[in-house]
Amino acid sequence: RTQAMAAERLQGSVVRWSFHPSGCRLVQVALELCTVDVASALVSELRGSVRLATESKHANFVLAKAVEVLPAEHVAFIAEEIRGFASAAIRHQYGCRIFCRLIEHAGAYPATSRLVDEEIAPKAPELAKHEFAHYVVACVLEHGLPEHKQQVVRSLLTDRLAGLAQSRHGRFVVETLFAYGSSDDRSAALELLRRAANPVDLAMHSHAHAALGAALRSSVDGPGVAAELTALASELAAAAPMLAENRFGQRVLQAAEKVCATQVPRFAAAGA
Repeated sequence: RTQAMAAERLQGSVVRWSFHPSGCRLVQVALELCTVDVASALVSELRGSVRLATESKHANFVLAKAVEVLPAEHVAFIAEEIRGFASAAIRHQYGCRIFCRLIEHAGAYPATSRLVDEEIAPKAPELAKHEFAHYVVACVLEHGLPEHKQQVVRSLLTDRLAGLAQSRHGRFVVETLFAYGSSDDRSAALELLRRAANPVDLAMHSHAHAALGAALRSSVDGPGVAAELTALASELAAAAPMLAENRFGQRVLQAAEKVCATQVPRFAAAGA
C-alpha cells in the first residue's frame, strides 16, 4: 500500500523529481520497490528527456537505477535516445555511468549492441585515453557480452597498445584487459608490449609500470601466455640493476622475479 501511494504521488512528476537533489532519491527508491509495471510506467516519463538526465548530476542516477532494476525491454528507450548524442555522452562524467549500466544490465538488447558496434569498439583506443570514456571501455572488457569484448579487444590489440599503457587513463584499460581477457588475448597483448616498446622503459614509466605489473600477474592458462610471460620476465630480470634504482621499476622487478621463479622452470621443463 505504501509503495502504491509513493508511486501515485510521483506519477506525472517523475521528470521534475528526477532533477531534484532529494527528489531523485525518492524516484530511485520507488523504482526499486514498485512492481515492474509500475516502475516501468514511472521511468517512461523520462522519454524525450534522456539527454538532459544523462548530463544532470541528479537525474543520471535515476537512469542508472532504472537500467539496473528493470528488464532491458523497459529501458531500451534510454539506449535508443543516447544514440543521438552518444559521442558526447560517453565522454561525459555522468553519461559514462549510463553506458556502463547498459553494458552490465542490458548488453544483449539491440539498442545497446548498436552503441557498442558504433561508438565503443571502433573508437576504443581513443576512448581508452579519455578521462571518463575509459571507464566504458574497461566495463565492456569486464562485463560485456563475449562478442562485444572481442570487438573491443580487436580494436585495442595494435601497435598503439604500448602507448595506451603509458597513458594516465589508458593504462587502466590495459590492466583490465590482462585481468579479464582470454588466454589468446593476453598472449597477443604481451607480445605487443614486448615488441612495440622497450619493456624496461615501460617498467620505469609512471603509468605503464602498472599495466606491465598487471601483465606479469595475469593468469598462466595457456602455452602462449606462458611463453610470452617467460620472455618478458626474463628480459626484465636481466635489467635488474637498472630497475632496482627506479621506484616504479622496483615494483615491476618484484613481479618479474616471481614469474622467473615459478614459470620459467615450468616452461623449461615443458620444452625439454
